[in-house]
Amino acid sequence: MQEQDKVDSLQDVITTPFKDLENFTQWLLTKGSEVGWSLVSALLTLIIGFWVTGKLVKLIEKRMVARNVDLSIRTFLIPILNILFKAIVLTFVVGRLGFNASGFVAALGGVGLAVGLALQGSLSNFAAGILIILFKPFKVGDYIVSQGNEGSVESINLLNTVIATAKGQIITLPNGNLFNNPITNYSVKEYRRLDVNVGISYDDDFDKAREVLLNVLEKNELVDDTQSKTVEILEFAASSVNLAVRCYVKNSDYWTAYWQLYRAVKYALDDNNISMPYPHTEMIIKNESNSSTIPFENKD
Repeated sequence: MQEQDKVDSLQDVITTPFKDLENFTQWLLTKGSEVGWSLVSALLTLIIGFWVTGKLVKLIEKRMVARNVDLSIRTFLIPILNILFKAIVLTFVVGRLGFNASGFVAALGGVGLAVGLALQGSLSNFAAGILIILFKPFKVGDYIVSQGNEGSVESINLLNTVIATAKGQIITLPNGNLFNNPITNYSVKEYRRLDVNVGISYDDDFDKAREVLLNVLEKNELVDDTQSKTVEILEFAASSVNLAVRCYVKNSDYWTAYWQLYRAVKYALDDNNISMPYPHTEMIIKNESNSSTIPFENKD
């Protein structure tokens, strides 16, 4: 009997590790399949979710274009929607991996708060971007001047606005600084006043010069005939009588009309012998004939 107990004990000692290994292998296969399926499903969710997000964002953009939604709103809203949709997809991916999605959202919110506190300037630019979209002091395509910078608005982004200058330069302006400083928008009105300041000599006939310059404005096709045309004395300068030549042209024709009028004014004044004086100084020598001449006396 004792011999049989020894044999059973020896078998238990030998077979127990194999049983434990079998149990561990079974557990590993079970858990491994679960983890593997979680990873595969999470990866598929990520790929399909991002693909659907891209399609959805493009669909929304097309609908905005079809409904003639302002380009400024489209360029500002589309990136926000893209980020929002991808964040929702990531929430589902976290759930597929077996983590608590609400905890992930809470952690994401905490990270967002910390980043927001670290980037307060960026948040102010973001808020200013929203205000620009809502109140529309300008939109994409407008020609604006702000903080010594001028050009056509290329895009209004989340944090900044991009303008293109007439020299072909690209200037990026923070939305916060742009919204909180004066902005001159030349594109709100259809027409823009064009000023040509020209000087004539004091010896020239003003009425003749006025008639010649008004004729120049009448002949130019880009000058709007329904609005006033002005040729008046602007100031009496040191070497010339400065005239204000003013008219209205369309915004799209401004620079073309600018070059045409300046050239036409020069030619018209030359053809009519009206001088355009340059700064100079006249010296007048006064001869006093009554002054007595005292001869030099030699006392030697």
